[in-house]
Amino acid sequence: MIQQEMLQYQSLDGELNRIEKELRKNENYVKSRQYKALRQECEDNLLKLDAKSGDLKGQLAAARQSIEKITAVIEEHAKEINDIEDVDELNYMTKKLNEQLELLAAVDKEIKRILREGEDVAKSFDEISAKLPKLIAGFKKASDEFNKATEEVKPRVAELRAKQTELKKVIEPSLFDVYKKVSEGGKHPVFVPLRDGARCGGCQMEMPKAVVDAQFAGKNFMRCEHCGRIIYKED
Repeated sequence: MIQQEMLQYQSLDGELNRIEKELRKNENYVKSRQYKALRQECEDNLLKLDAKSGDLKGQLAAARQSIEKITAVIEEHAKEINDIEDVDELNYMTKKLNEQLELLAAVDKEIKRILREGEDVAKSFDEISAKLPKLIAGFKKASDEFNKATEEVKPRVAELRAKQTELKKVIEPSLFDVYKKVSEGGKHPVFVPLRDGARCGGCQMEMPKAVVDAQFAGKNFMRCEHCGRIIYKED
């Protein structure tokens, strides 16, 4: 038979788990998490927009530098054309001038594209920035309400933990180690009674009677081969 103190400790753990689960189902807890997620999403998007804005500024500066260079070349070609008398050379320079004019038009088009994207970024930035105060206010309200619910159960939680502390003083360390190891794996309750001579009191799965008898030989508990819980025989 498992120590009664160990079973009492487990029972208190069960109540603590129920309290925690109820708090996690609390409407304001759910809302606060939703608000927090939305706020984080907005802040992440603002960072992306800020980075995009910086990238567009860099593109705009580069485009303006290109315009300056192209304009300088066009002015130079224009001066040279005025001094040319040979028809072939004039045609050649005219072709070069037209090439620069085409480049200038392409850069001008690129600048317009950058400015349009910049306007879209600014619009998105303003829209998201307008949402943030509402999300922050919603998060604070939900968090405050959830904190009230948490405060209400604190005395009971403290009482349960104090009882567990006293029980742990008399629980066999090796037994408690087994309990902690299994419970940390997400199983609760950890210690369950044997049912009908060969059935786990946790997962309710039946095991061969011969296997159960062999497992209990020389000790008072065994591990369920299905769910991993610790099965004990009741007196």
